[in-house]
Amino acid sequence: MGIAPLPWQTAEWESLTQRLDADRLPHALLLSGSAGIGKQQFARALASRMLCLEPQSGLACGRCKTCTVLAAGSHPDFLELAPEEGSRVIKIDQVRELIGFAGKTPALGARKLALLCPAEAMNLNAANALLKCLEEPSASTTLILVSHQPASLPATVRSRCQALGLPSPSRQHSLSWLARACDGEDTAGQLLDACDNRPLAALALYQSGKLEQRLAMRGGIDKLLAGRVSPLELPALMSEMELVDVLAMMQSVVQQNLRTASQQGQVQREAFELWRELGRLQRSISGGANPNRQLIIEDCSARLARTLGVGVS
Repeated sequence: MGIAPLPWQTAEWESLTQRLDADRLPHALLLSGSAGIGKQQFARALASRMLCLEPQSGLACGRCKTCTVLAAGSHPDFLELAPEEGSRVIKIDQVRELIGFAGKTPALGARKLALLCPAEAMNLNAANALLKCLEEPSASTTLILVSHQPASLPATVRSRCQALGLPSPSRQHSLSWLARACDGEDTAGQLLDACDNRPLAALALYQSGKLEQRLAMRGGIDKLLAGRVSPLELPALMSEMELVDVLAMMQSVVQQNLRTASQQGQVQREAFELWRELGRLQRSISGGANPNRQLIIEDCSARLARTLGVGVS
């Protein structure tokens, strides 16, 4: 068989493949959800299923000509856009390539597929250029946009896509899946704790060999929130870590707080604004900004401690 969705994506997969079989899929699909839960794998599974000449049991067969060339990375009717090496943004030239791709006749079957991940990595010019494909869709081309932060996309892009939110897995689903890929449930549990129960992010962390660094990063933030270090001291604890990673960890802590508050029926506007600001800073740095590292960490640390209601020493 070809690429399959992950175990916690079964309901969404069955819904989409039923619509595919009935020829009722939109020309542009926006898959959203937390980073590291398997959205990209879901998108690739869907693309392979749509391009497959002989699908079986709801999945691509993995053996036909289109599946073979797709696995080899040379399918003429499939295009994947992601930030180029050394960059954190999808540029306008890449989207122009997509526009040219969409205008061509399919080479091997009846469809062409283009996958953009993460869609919010498009700079403004790229996003504006993409509107051409969204406003004047090719009958044979389907666009699949994968986004960790769909609110960061221009409203003009979001409004022209059909949105599908993909769920975060339960702890047990994550643990069972990840334990098979690493050194058992103990390691899997540590990885999931470090990655806010995001199994694909946890697997990437395991493969990078940076679990200890991530645990140290979270430990530093926990000390801040417990009042054992001050915002002025935190930058020194994070000196070996990428600024984007530090901001992402802070955002994850805020997101956990927001999730808990939501479950208790509470509204935390200040925490939500901090969550948005941490995301904005990450996108700005990814786009090439070079802010003062120490000042950014100090300022965000102070807001984090103040917003979550924890005194600092």
